[in-house]
Amino acid sequence: MREEDLLRLNWVADPQISPDGTRIAFTQVSVDAEEDQYRTHLWLADVPATGAAPAPARQLTYSGRDSQPRWSPDGATLAFVRKPNADDPAQIHLLPVAGGEARALTTLKGGASSPCWSPDGTRIAFLSGHNPALDTPEFKKPKNEPCRVVTRPEFRWNGEGFTDWDHLDHVWVVSAAGGEPRALTTGRRFKEGDLSWSADGARVQFSSDRREEPWFADPAEDNSIYSVAADLGSPTEGAALTVLADIEGPIGAFTPGPGGRALAVGGVRPKPMRSYDQNDLLLFEGPAPMTAPRVLTRGRDLAVGETTSGDQHPPRGGGALPLGFTADGGAVFGYVWQGATRAARVDLKSLELRDLTPADRDVYAGTLSADGSYLALAMGSLASPGDLWVCDVAGSALVCLHAPNAALLEESALGEVEEIGYESFDGRRIQGWIVKPPGFDPSRKYPLVLQIHGGPHVPYGFAFFHEFRVLAAAGYVVLYTNPRGSTSYGQEFGNCIQYRYPGDDYHDLMAGVEFVVAKGWVDEKRMGVTGGSGGGLLTNWIITRDDRFAAAITQRCVSDWAAMYYSCDFALYNEAWFQGTPWKDRANYDSKSPIWDVDKVNTPLMVLHSEEDWRTPIAQGEMMFRALQQQKKPAVMVRFPGESHELSRSGAPSRRVQNQQHIRRWFDHWLQGKPAPEYGF
Repeated sequence: MREEDLLRLNWVADPQISPDGTRIAFTQVSVDAEEDQYRTHLWLADVPATGAAPAPARQLTYSGRDSQPRWSPDGATLAFVRKPNADDPAQIHLLPVAGGEARALTTLKGGASSPCWSPDGTRIAFLSGHNPALDTPEFKKPKNEPCRVVTRPEFRWNGEGFTDWDHLDHVWVVSAAGGEPRALTTGRRFKEGDLSWSADGARVQFSSDRREEPWFADPAEDNSIYSVAADLGSPTEGAALTVLADIEGPIGAFTPGPGGRALAVGGVRPKPMRSYDQNDLLLFEGPAPMTAPRVLTRGRDLAVGETTSGDQHPPRGGGALPLGFTADGGAVFGYVWQGATRAARVDLKSLELRDLTPADRDVYAGTLSADGSYLALAMGSLASPGDLWVCDVAGSALVCLHAPNAALLEESALGEVEEIGYESFDGRRIQGWIVKPPGFDPSRKYPLVLQIHGGPHVPYGFAFFHEFRVLAAAGYVVLYTNPRGSTSYGQEFGNCIQYRYPGDDYHDLMAGVEFVVAKGWVDEKRMGVTGGSGGGLLTNWIITRDDRFAAAITQRCVSDWAAMYYSCDFALYNEAWFQGTPWKDRANYDSKSPIWDVDKVNTPLMVLHSEEDWRTPIAQGEMMFRALQQQKKPAVMVRFPGESHELSRSGAPSRRVQNQQHIRRWFDHWLQGKPAPEYGF
């Protein structure tokens, strides 16, 4: 497998099962290499009768910019989002499934997304940033963008850019037959998301964090569920809203069900604040406002609604983990445990839990049929980026309906991935994986690359990593592990790095390296280390403390926590990460910042960073690069214009290929002795 094979991959995203459970509409993402863009098309797969072979999935749309398919209640029509061209905003369209052309339902200058059908199929709620007062036909965009007046500490977001307070996402509704859409909410302070309808179709429900200053708050996240009359004539920000569900903490995904019940992902946040809090599966019942949900996963120590890290989750594809009521008195949800993202069923009475997917899979999206009998899943593994599956909830039978990368994966002759477990310095058990080169020979000595995940809590797991496969194909043993702080091992394991990051997680990583070296396959003089985001921080930390690695690559890194406090997109003003401010506790910030030990670095370092990364702004990488250049130590910086923190996962296809090429070339030079004239070596 090579870097450019990324351009041949296809990704299954956002599977939506029809109300009767017989068909699955989904988004398939591919690469247009000539245009250097992702293309998204709607596809359809039939669910076969029990024991029958599945028929090939078929493509429904061909515009290349279609996504978010949503079934009408009668299963006759798909609402979806189409971006007409690169310059115009996306709009909601309707497509008759039996055949015919799609028609545009909205034409708003502010665009439209997230279509949600009313129970009777006569209306569609959606989100739009359209501002009728500003987005008039007479409006002309100025030649030069005007200055911005900033009054809030959070004013830009990674991957989104600067917040446009005049065009926040609000709730709208439109007749499915056509006509003028109407705004149900408005305002310059709050935005909405996660739409649903009340059972009687009278109100639209949505999530929103409506606190004035959430960045200073405890807890830091606190979405609540609101509802608004679906036929409101004049939108207002507060008076017409009803609080439907509210707790002392966040409510994430929210799915209404029969009898006034609703499922949600979230949980009450304890005090004092923690760096990481697991979510639970919640059952809301009773009249609004619902404030005391039943915790269906109480005592199980599961990370509900979370997934593992991977560089092959569908770029620009969308979708969410499954959440819904089953036909037999249960609920289906997704959770991550020991590196596997699973779909499971829990009984609403007994709370007995049963996994619906194997323990070595990567479920990243899914939906439940209207009667709760069948589950559509987008699911990958160590050997596949992701395929389309259907699951009979009662019998847990899984059938693969569509595997778009089967031919590419077969010809790539992938090497073995071995799951490992080892003890760290204090006896903690650490899970990890080793990717071996194709044709692996245990009698040989291979160069090794240690990969470190970010987050810092988002774990590695049973997901497909193209980057790791490319390195393995180039002759490297690739090691990746989940040190303390990683999720999927319980609340205590995930939160134990609070105020101690980086720290003992470094020792967990080194224990993993020693575990693999002890197997006798690794040339200890040819070892490299790399990681992104929090993994970039730990890469910097390692090379300021250990000379065992012959080369390092720090990707979208952190090097100075005080500078992060002042410049990253999310405000660090609460005490989840540090117990004081940089001007009150500068020594603590500096003690966890690798830049202040950069004089101890003897490892050749490559810095990979995106110029529009607002999560870990590019100055974080520039610090390491310039400090090493000043000391005349081997260092090079590769900068990616127009890219965000998500470069390796959803950046422009050509830049993702370039990113991997630079990773391999740097390691090839320092670990395999190959020339690298582009870096001056």
